[in-house]
Amino acid sequence: MILLDIFARGALIVCLMSWNTTLLANGKPLAIAVGFLISAVWWMNARSASKASGALAGFVYAVGAAFGTAIGLLLGRWTM
Repeated sequence: MILLDIFARGALIVCLMSWNTTLLANGKPLAIAVGFLISAVWWMNARSASKASGALAGFVYAVGAAFGTAIGLLLGRWTM
């Protein structure tokens, strides 16, 4: 369960960052709300990032980040 949490946090943070980059580049006001969400998720992640350590946890977080990037790109295309 801890690894799923790590994956989800990596995916969510990077998804929002990827999406917000597209929104900002296109001057979309929605970037303000997404920026708020990024900060909220980042704050929660910083408080709980020490739940797991080691190579496996790092790998799972990185896979989640890659997944989040793909989802963020799709959201960026959807909101252009």
